Amino acid sequence: MDLKGILELIENEFKVIKKEDGIICVAPVNGESYPETTIKLTLDEGRNQYELFEVIRGREYQVDTFTDKYNSVLALYIFSKSKLEVRNYDTNFQNDIESAKTLNDIQNIFKDNHEVQHYTFFELKPNKIILEKSTNDRYNILFLGKNGSKVYIDKARNLSSAAGVLYNFSFKLSQFYDLINRDEIKTDSDFTETLKELYLLG
Repeated sequence: MDLKGILELIENEFKVIKKEDGIICVAPVNGESYPETTIKLTLDEGRNQYELFEVIRGREYQVDTFTDKYNSVLALYIFSKSKLEVRNYDTNFQNDIESAKTLNDIQNIFKDNHEVQHYTFFELKPNKIILEKSTNDRYNILFLGKNGSKVYIDKARNLSSAAGVLYNFSFKLSQFYDLINRDEIKTDSDFTETLKELYLLG
């Protein structure tokens, strides 16, 4: 998808509250007149500097900086999808996880749910959310980022809490891949990893 296509997606899926003077600022489409959270991209094409911000109650937090206009607008779209849209998690699945007593029970719950595919227990695999055993019956949740580096989502959780995080982020990762495939977003694998981190940890 080209730059024009990404801009059209932004305009169709979000409320564009500013698009002038080198700034694109978006809010949730069904939000109030003065939303609490917005996402802003500043575009300095003369210097090839593009900065992505999350704006919460008027306070700006820099998220990332880019040197390519297409990538920056793509990042605006992906980050906005992560931060401004509501996800509908399966509450029955979450309740089953919370009531499970053992690791084996939790593994069976995951195995029986065919919608949750992007997870693994104790194996370091790319494109998966990973449950990692820590110490003292605690668990970490992570994924593999650029060059196979570990990117931790959370650490030292009890089993049911860690399994809940594993489910939520596996679901979120599935949505990320659905989004990339649906919109036929073409970019190099390194930048796809950047987008994945923005979406998951945004």
